[in-house]
Amino acid sequence: MSRLKVPEAFRASMNWLHTWAGIAVSCLLFVIFWMGSLSVFDREIDQWMKPEMRIKAPSEPFQFGPVFDHLRAGDGKGATLISILAPSERDPFGLFVYVMPNGDVERGLFDPRTNKRVEVTESYAGTEFFYPFHYSLHIPQNIGYWVVGFSAMAMLVLIVSGIFIHRRLVKDFFTFRPNKSLRRSTLDLHNLSSLVALPLHILFPLTGLMIFFSIYFPWSSYVVFDGDNALMREAAYGRAIVEPSGRPAPANIDLDRLVGEVEAAWAMRSSGTSPRADTINVHLANDENVYFRLRETFPSRAVSLNRNTTTISVSNGEILVDVDNGPAKSAYAWLAGAHYIQFDNWALRWLYFAGGLLGSVMIASGLMFWIQARIRKGVIEPRSVRVVRTLTIGSVTGIIVASAAFLIANRLLPREAALAGFGRSDLEVWAFFIVWVLTFAHAAVRDKRAWRDQALAIAALALTAVGLNWLTTGDHIARTVNEGLWSVAGMDLVLIAGALTACWFAWRLVKTERIEAQKRMPSVRSEQEKMAAE
Repeated sequence: MSRLKVPEAFRASMNWLHTWAGIAVSCLLFVIFWMGSLSVFDREIDQWMKPEMRIKAPSEPFQFGPVFDHLRAGDGKGATLISILAPSERDPFGLFVYVMPNGDVERGLFDPRTNKRVEVTESYAGTEFFYPFHYSLHIPQNIGYWVVGFSAMAMLVLIVSGIFIHRRLVKDFFTFRPNKSLRRSTLDLHNLSSLVALPLHILFPLTGLMIFFSIYFPWSSYVVFDGDNALMREAAYGRAIVEPSGRPAPANIDLDRLVGEVEAAWAMRSSGTSPRADTINVHLANDENVYFRLRETFPSRAVSLNRNTTTISVSNGEILVDVDNGPAKSAYAWLAGAHYIQFDNWALRWLYFAGGLLGSVMIASGLMFWIQARIRKGVIEPRSVRVVRTLTIGSVTGIIVASAAFLIANRLLPREAALAGFGRSDLEVWAFFIVWVLTFAHAAVRDKRAWRDQALAIAALALTAVGLNWLTTGDHIARTVNEGLWSVAGMDLVLIAGALTACWFAWRLVKTERIEAQKRMPSVRSEQEKMAAE
């Protein structure tokens, strides 16, 4: 049955809830969805914004030992903790972090071909700007987490109420009439984008809420573990408590042998798979009681996160903690993995990206329909409509303009740029927020015409970013494709596709305005004739 049979009174209440809950949070939801869409390719954005990272990942298996020895003998000499994140197909450089006895923390990238630290262009790029923006809005003190969490709950309410509002789900799935009136075509687009990616629209907010449950319900771990944080960390993260001996660590630590033994044990219990550790935390790195925690954080061919975590003593090979993923934790690991999408499946990655963009279209078209539904012929628009339109334009096209400006600032700023105590990374962020604020001001001044203006600005900025990437690095599309640098080539192609889409959107707006103006002409003429007759 395509018709959803729902009592009219209940449908009316759901319609009211859907409308006003949508108006309350939709602008914020668009920002979250847009940044989430970009976060699907955060590491590819990193390689575009940090040209030094444009190398192919090594094909041979990674060895932790040489990097650990190099760090312990160099800048990390005397460190109490050395962490190493192995390179991957999407991350050609590895990451290291070490903590000194005085609490100082140092982090950086290393080239797996030489095991030496490499300096890259200073930028927050995708993993440190777009990605955290998606779940925290860069608001400190966990306030951003709560705002995003509230928005996720509202999104689920909107989905449920929207399902009850639809009278013909199947028909709406196949209905889109772009040549109808702007109000009708906008509603069709809202319905279509809602239904096509409905499973993802449910998956995204639901799993996002589950990932940060410890922030929303911080007392939950205290109840289960009777307030014992050490026991909670051991059960959840495989962390052990080992006291330092005060004696120096062995001069030579055969780290790779121990890692191989742990990985072999993982393979024995993994039904024929070959797990590979991607993260190692070496604790008490310069003490006789040195031990490490080995994790398979992002399995390459599995959805679940943290499938294997083992903590082992280096001195005697004793396993201190071996995390056993029970049914509850396994379910959580799968749901978290489904949200983070760190597994190597490019088809699913593009599906997630498309789902995020469809969610953005759903939210934007819903706001546009609300505005169109409240415009009456011959009546001055209410202030509420103008306010919502300004907020919608700034939140939709405005944040896309700001994102493009962020990329352009990255290509234009000198490598050692600094101003008023702000480094190069901070200046890129300032460029983003200044441009974003200006888009709201522009929307307030230009009103309806701001849609077209900002769409054309998106097209111009996107093409400018592609051109600047070519001019500043020499990496044009033909070259990056020929060299197999698909992350850089993909970024340029997506920017070009975005520019073409923005041009099409601006053209459609102009065409629709002309059609609407022609429809209004007869009524205007009749009014003039009546006035002349009087």
